[in-house]
Amino acid sequence: MEHINVLLAGGASRRFGEPKAFVKWKGQMFYEWAKKALGEHTVIISRLEFIDRFQENGENEVYQDAEPFQGMGPLAGIYTAFKKTDGELYTVLSCDTPLIQRRTMLELERLMTAGTDAIVPISEGREQPLIAMYHKRIMPILYDQLSKKRLRISDLLDRISVCYVQAEEIGADQEEFININTRDDFRCLEEKTHSFRRD
Repeated sequence: MEHINVLLAGGASRRFGEPKAFVKWKGQMFYEWAKKALGEHTVIISRLEFIDRFQENGENEVYQDAEPFQGMGPLAGIYTAFKKTDGELYTVLSCDTPLIQRRTMLELERLMTAGTDAIVPISEGREQPLIAMYHKRIMPILYDQLSKKRLRISDLLDRISVCYVQAEEIGADQEEFININTRDDFRCLEEKTHSFRRD
């Protein structure tokens, strides 16, 4: 089955105050850390105003949300990846999770079976649908939800066949699932990762 890596980097980052994808940490931008976890061939879904900046950094496959769903959040990003690329399995990762490891993403891929629509990890009791795998057959459900402006990912998960997996079952550290939403989160990043085990 054709496998596509998808990096979601189209958020407005209002709480952070600047585009999180390009925030520098330990010498690399957040999106570069996330891309490293995904692997070599990664498609980036972003906003129109960010596309030039990604391309200037050497990224060739960068798309804005497909019409008529522009600016409609992560579901629109996943739908766009389905529409713009010819794959069956899609590993999805948001750009504000710089600690996610390659081995964790590979474990999610390994768990995907023929009858499963999605593999979603759970960390500290919280589902992580933006660090997950999806099968393209859910595209009509995505289209239906976007058309009705039902943008909560939890609504999507309720409608598809999901295999949930605890982080510890795939050897993932809880710290990997930290996402950076605010400046305070960013300031705490170093403290939270003092003993973090990186690939």
